[in-house]
Amino acid sequence: MNLGPSLPRGSLLLGFLGATMILALWLAYEAADAARSHERAVESALNDYAGISAWAFARAVRSEVDDVLRDAFRPIRRRMGGDLPPVEAAGWDLHRAAQAEGCPCPGFADPVFLFRITSGSGGRAIVETVPTRLDADAQDVLTSLIAAQPMGRRSNGIVTVPAGTVADEDLAIGFLLARDGADEGDVTYGFAVRATDLGDLVDVVYRERALLPHPIARGQPNDSLLVVRIRDGEGLVVWASDPVEPHRWTATEALGADFGTLVAEATIRTEAAPQLIIGGVPSSRLPLLVFMLLLTLGLGAAAFVQQRREQRFQQLRDDFVSGVSHELRTPLAQIQMFSELQNEGKLLTREDQGRAVRVINREARRLSHLVENILQFTRLRRTSGLGWPKEELDLADACADGIDAVVPLLEDRGMRIEVDADCGLVVHANRDALSRIVVNLLDNAIKYGAPGQTIGVEIGGQGEYGRIAVSDEGPGVPPADRDRLWKPYRRLSREVEASTPGTGIGLAIVADLVRLHDGRTRVEEAAGGGARFVVELPLAYTRKTERTA
Repeated sequence: MNLGPSLPRGSLLLGFLGATMILALWLAYEAADAARSHERAVESALNDYAGISAWAFARAVRSEVDDVLRDAFRPIRRRMGGDLPPVEAAGWDLHRAAQAEGCPCPGFADPVFLFRITSGSGGRAIVETVPTRLDADAQDVLTSLIAAQPMGRRSNGIVTVPAGTVADEDLAIGFLLARDGADEGDVTYGFAVRATDLGDLVDVVYRERALLPHPIARGQPNDSLLVVRIRDGEGLVVWASDPVEPHRWTATEALGADFGTLVAEATIRTEAAPQLIIGGVPSSRLPLLVFMLLLTLGLGAAAFVQQRREQRFQQLRDDFVSGVSHELRTPLAQIQMFSELQNEGKLLTREDQGRAVRVINREARRLSHLVENILQFTRLRRTSGLGWPKEELDLADACADGIDAVVPLLEDRGMRIEVDADCGLVVHANRDALSRIVVNLLDNAIKYGAPGQTIGVEIGGQGEYGRIAVSDEGPGVPPADRDRLWKPYRRLSREVEASTPGTGIGLAIVADLVRLHDGRTRVEEAAGGGARFVVELPLAYTRKTERTA
């Protein structure tokens, strides 16, 4: 007669098991979605790195080929104002021009042919070639090919043609528009080399130029990180660093209108991806999900809590990877652009050169600050604050180091700083740590404050504590978010939605360093409506002396 009571208990057990299975399946879906989110962030970062590499490679190849064409065509350029020579007497040396750029390029010593095309307002163009005479069809193709190139802005360029178009082999054809006039006719000089000979020049660029910025590549050579190649729109591969076919982390960059359909293509190597991404490339989670599915039969609630924690951590890490990538890309692009302009001699006035130096110096400071923050954050997490020697320091004097380091960045952004410091407040602290606290608080005020603002810095005492307070004129911090800002990777939702650059570790470093000194932190509303970040450190004693400037 005990069967009656057992049925409800069995139904309850089946219901519990069914609910647990549903919970397990839902958790598995959440885990898979979090993994996909992480994978998307990694994909985006690696595609960005491929894009940077393709852009740098295209720019370097374009510059190298431009230099060779300029040197090779120099004898003809000198005679543009007078009578232009026939092709066999043009007096130009393609091979010597390539060697001057560091390329042996043996194929340039024996071009397939040199040519001169003369075309007037009417009639058929006259094509002269050395040493090969092209048949009438090939001459027409060559003339049409050159005439189709955009030579209005610049007078020289290069274009590739597949085998069977002009000759029986793939060619790279360089050209110079030596005269452009309806009365006297257009005169174009040029040469044709094998496409693989042009690849020798590209190989020099690949071996000598770093295609990824040093903070990303960390000194590793191109061939261990990238597969790159130069190809045209018809699929003709002029040069390739490796026979590996492109896969998902690939980007292309056109060499420019003067280079026909030539493009640079860069691919991140699969084995190099974990080295380029903080935390590595996420692996398959299927075994883990199956294991979790089995465990949730008895540990559903614990698995739910753990999964939610993991999802939040992954989102924070995704934001950190995205933030660091964005923070690195902007100053690196500025530094590379102005340094290349200076190297190529395109900054002709002292004003332009001075501006370039200021921009490079400013962006280098930004990079140095970002790298130092990341290293400091890693060190604090690894050592838990061990190895930070302390000494008795005048609080105002120690903070001056950090203020002086940030002043140039403030001036570049049109901002001002007002310092109100009390001297004679002595703390038992580490000088580098105090400087880093001030630098990070000021960097936060610069980043999120209003343009042209005045940043206030107060250094004084309050009871047994010395106080460092930094005020900005930005939108302020909502009361609900004031505590969590001191935690790693935490940023305000409005800053994330507005794509404001940031990594979410600057204030976390401040909080960690303050805790090492038995201090405390808080955020208040500034007098002008912005935010006021306050750091308080225990005073060793007060020494009433005047601080000298």
